[in-house]
Amino acid sequence: GMKKDIQQYVDHCQFASKTRSKRYLRPDCLQPSPIPNRIWEDISMDFVEGLPRSKGFDTILVIVDRLSKYAHFITLGHPFSAKVVALVFIKEVVRLHGYPRSIVSDRDRVFLSHFWQELFRLQGTQLKRSTTYN
Repeated sequence: GMKKDIQQYVDHCQFASKTRSKRYLRPDCLQPSPIPNRIWEDISMDFVEGLPRSKGFDTILVIVDRLSKYAHFITLGHPFSAKVVALVFIKEVVRLHGYPRSIVSDRDRVFLSHFWQELFRLQGTQLKRSTTYN
């Protein structure tokens, strides 16, 4: 009936879902990450792969500050290892901004490697995994 139609409309309404009180949110709803307090404190990283090879490069490592949305774009050529990615990350990002408090990345083999995880554990950086299509 009408009550069911209204409930279904409200459940699927973008405006209603954004204004709904948190205590009424379904537990399976994704929650956004908290807004960082300082620039380059929390970043996200991802690879853009499968590009046509140009001057030996076919991949772009995209590193975005979650507060300012400022980004670094670093070219890489396959094959590359976690060590190579860490070295260019330190040279191009850490040198300018210091080590971040947290890094959000997908489940790429580089980000899952023991080397990568240990490097950032030693620096006190928390590694976070993003969800698919996020």
